[in-house]
Amino acid sequence: MMGTAHGSALGFAGGVGVTALAGSWPPAALAGLVAVVAAVSWWTTPAGAALTAAQCWGLYASFVVGHGGHLVPDWPALAVLTAAGATSLLPLRPRRPRESPTPGPESPTSRSGEFYVQAR
Repeated sequence: MMGTAHGSALGFAGGVGVTALAGSWPPAALAGLVAVVAAVSWWTTPAGAALTAAQCWGLYASFVVGHGGHLVPDWPALAVLTAAGATSLLPLRPRRPRESPTPGPESPTSRSGEFYVQAR
């Protein structure tokens, strides 16, 4: 896993490359930027993923939608890029062991039908 600064820099470089290659085709540019955000988010921290999504959105809104570097806010594109970053970070979430109800040892409460939770 790379740090926030390196992930952000890699995401910006990838975003510039995609914008330069597919800048005149908005759907292709957005798909390429989503791929950049997803790929970089897989290897960086959550903050690096968020910065990458914001940078790619800025590139898309400034050079693909708002030609010539003029920022034209495209909120659906920001939502798509943020969702790509968030989805690629799902494997980083902490996992809790599954708990299942099992009968407890013989006690007055276990005879009345109550169960306690035992971790595997």
